Amino acid sequence: MKLFTYGTLMFPEVWERISIGPFPSRPATLRGYSIFRVRDALYPGILRSKNGAVVNGLLYEEIDEDTLFELDTYESSFYVREPVVVQVADGSEVECHAYVVPESRSDMLTEEPWHAQWFQEHKLGEYLNG
Repeated sequence: MKLFTYGTLMFPEVWERISIGPFPSRPATLRGYSIFRVRDALYPGILRSKNGAVVNGLLYEEIDEDTLFELDTYESSFYVREPVVVQVADGSEVECHAYVVPESRSDMLTEEPWHAQWFQEHKLGEYLNG
């Protein structure tokens, strides 16, 4: 199983905190989606977008079923894990899954984009202690 992550799961501190072992990963981009802050939360969600938006993240590979169960539990029923296609550094496309906010829950997202660097510099510690 391959999984594209774009939010808190990109950070080793979070990945390790939910007792997930190391898996090969590499940078990837997801086209046709936008990333926003979840209302009253520190983490983001992505939605399909019609404006050619791109979401940057990490593609984890070789994820086993036990780990996938842990990830599904961590991400809760707020998201839907669905198939997507990402692009990696060499330009090739890779089929994988991502946790996407369903359109029916789009009102849970703010209009404010979520930025990984800002999160890391200003909110990662708070997230880990929450």
